[in-house]
Amino acid sequence: MSKTPYTTYCIRSWYDYQRITPSHLHSIEHYNKTCEEHAEFYDKHIMLLRENVKKITGYYWYSNGYPGQVCAETDGGYTDVRTGKIYSQDVSFFTDILKVS
Repeated sequence: MSKTPYTTYCIRSWYDYQRITPSHLHSIEHYNKTCEEHAEFYDKHIMLLRENVKKITGYYWYSNGYPGQVCAETDGGYTDVRTGKIYSQDVSFFTDILKVS
């Protein structure tokens, strides 16, 4: 049985973060901080995960008027924003979600 009362999860991806965040704030530190701040908006039973972004690798500019994309390297894993627990690149976080019958 899990020590946390999670019943479901939500992933706050790097892609979604940069899509709605002004480009001058596209940094790993700001991404992590924003995810922590957004955890307050989710019920306590929802596990909020963020990607483990390791390095910003460059920018990709579209020619059709869309904003630039900040490319980043991740380890494929996730971090629980509330507890800081790191999960590997598989779906191992499912083990910490309570089975509701």
